[in-house]
Amino acid sequence: MKNRNGFVSNSSSCSFTIENRSNECRTLVGFVAENPQLIEQYSEAYGEHNLSQLRLLYSAIENNIVFEANEAKKCIFGNEQGGLIGEVFDYILRRGGQSENFSWWFNNHLR
Repeated sequence: MKNRNGFVSNSSSCSFTIENRSNECRTLVGFVAENPQLIEQYSEAYGEHNLSQLRLLYSAIENNIVFEANEAKKCIFGNEQGGLIGEVFDYILRRGGQSENFSWWFNNHLR
């Protein structure tokens, strides 16, 4: 069980939409590579300073998702998916955002 800024997570997940806004096929690895600020924000918010962009990229390779050109895809991230990407994205994607080729937003909590 992890304590995160006043709430407790016990193997929950969250649903997000990640949209590939480009005219080319993209992957979750590309999303992570394009958004290094996400691991930095997570490290600052939760004091997890032993994390790195490289470790997040390896986790993305293990959990890779393909986004066709101009496709918005529902994705689920959380502790029970295992791996660093599930843990980090479960918390940090909730804010929503946009980068050169992607937009993302929070949908709902899953139990």
